[in-house]
Amino acid sequence: MVSLADVLGFDVVARSAPEVVAGKESLSVPVRWVHPSETVSASQMPQAQQLLLTIGDNFPDADEEIDPLFASLAASGVSGLVILLGRRYEESLPEEIVRAAERNRVPLVTLQPPAHLNQIAEAVNLVIADSRLAVQKATEEVHHVFTELALEGASPWEVVHQIALLSGRPVVLENLAHQVLAYDSANEDPADLLTGWEDQSRQIPTNVSASPAGQEEWLTATVGARGKDWGRLLLLPARRRGGTTTTEVQSELPFLILRRGAETLALNQLIGASEEYAERQAHAALLRAVLAHSLTAKEAALRSRAMGLPLENCQLIGIAVRQHGSHRPSRSEVRCLEDIVVTALQRQRVRALMAALDNGVVAILMAVGSQEDAAKVIDSLSRALRALTRECFVPASGGSPKDPSIIITVGRPVPSIHDARRTLTSAMQALGVVLRSDQPIDNRLYIRAQDMRLPGLLRLLHDDCRMQSFVENELGPLLEYDARHGTRLTSVLACYLEAGRNKTAAAEAAKMSRPSLYERLERIQRILALDLDDPRSCLSLHVATQALQVMRQHSAL
Repeated sequence: MVSLADVLGFDVVARSAPEVVAGKESLSVPVRWVHPSETVSASQMPQAQQLLLTIGDNFPDADEEIDPLFASLAASGVSGLVILLGRRYEESLPEEIVRAAERNRVPLVTLQPPAHLNQIAEAVNLVIADSRLAVQKATEEVHHVFTELALEGASPWEVVHQIALLSGRPVVLENLAHQVLAYDSANEDPADLLTGWEDQSRQIPTNVSASPAGQEEWLTATVGARGKDWGRLLLLPARRRGGTTTTEVQSELPFLILRRGAETLALNQLIGASEEYAERQAHAALLRAVLAHSLTAKEAALRSRAMGLPLENCQLIGIAVRQHGSHRPSRSEVRCLEDIVVTALQRQRVRALMAALDNGVVAILMAVGSQEDAAKVIDSLSRALRALTRECFVPASGGSPKDPSIIITVGRPVPSIHDARRTLTSAMQALGVVLRSDQPIDNRLYIRAQDMRLPGLLRLLHDDCRMQSFVENELGPLLEYDARHGTRLTSVLACYLEAGRNKTAAAEAAKMSRPSLYERLERIQRILALDLDDPRSCLSLHVATQALQVMRQHSAL
């Protein structure tokens, strides 16, 4: 809406040197029309939000009549009164008029001659009409965009992106715990938007139009339906404003955009809860039943076929996906990862069951046709998962969304649903090994269960008492000797076995001469009472030294 302050800034008005003599605090009042009039009387009041232009010829002379006139103007909702000096009032207005305007909070402005009130009114009304037309066109576009998004069942990320696109301002969709679900930074640095988001968001009450600093507008809209609110949309101030949009469009349009965006999100959530959500729950229930072995293979096959997802006559491959890191993912992180997995499966047209498990893992049971190349399908799905994660995933800690990391592990393919639990279990075991490992994730798209080998097995069993007993039985005397004498014979033995019993390579790895290595190996044989030339003894010792290393790594965490 064009305000009185906007009108006073127009060239056609500014050239007449407007001076606000009363009601300076009310310059933000809207102006819907400008009306020139030779007379101003209590019997003929202008309509609400009209700006009255006059030369003041018929203003009452008696002081006691001036205040009722301004009281009537205030009651009519007039946007303001502009008086052209030079005829009735030559240089300034009488103090009685100024005080009456102040008492009744009616903005009062004077113009300097020469000026033509009819020309001013015509020029300003033309700008207001153009502004209204711009608002109408923009409003129609907003309604069209969000209607299309609702019909298409757009994701929260797509809705939020359109809000930012139409408003030119950063947008955040958060849950009730002030955790970010989706955002669009509107070409600003996402790190600036998200860092410390929770603390910043908690300072903004719902249904506000200004930030705590009171400098720029914040707009909020609650998201939810059927009496159940589940989130909030926040439209942040734009640090860089561009374009030539009129003030009316800038002031009114963001409210409309945000309101329609919240309605679209609520509608899509309702649709998802009745259809897609129910489908997800059915898939998840079946997958959990497969993992728990609570269904026979025949029952699982019947149920999957009834769901339109036949798992017979194909290869089944278990996949486990989880956010990287030792912390337990929050609910919002798991939901975000679940949405990413669903989107990737849909885009790659992969038949699969999917479920978010209690430990933050999203498990997938993928069906690949017997004629398809399973490796290619897994490659394309893994690429899609990582691409979507880079686009969509926002850490709950409020850190930068750049380079988020997920772990993807893949079990061995199995030929039937009877063995589905085995491929899922192997994928999740491999995931557990990666999470426990202190080694950084390499550049592989995914990790196969068979890639874990002996180190993977040892990491899985690092806290098993049987593994601890094995290490003590194999290396106990040597560890005790090192502890008493301050030696490092256990490390020398590990270097020797890691080098494949090559004494030259072992001496280099242990950073000692070969004669020193020979002497230490002889001492190790005496302490352990075994022959280091015996392959079986060396195999057991090699496993024990690796297991010891794994246990020490985990105890240091």
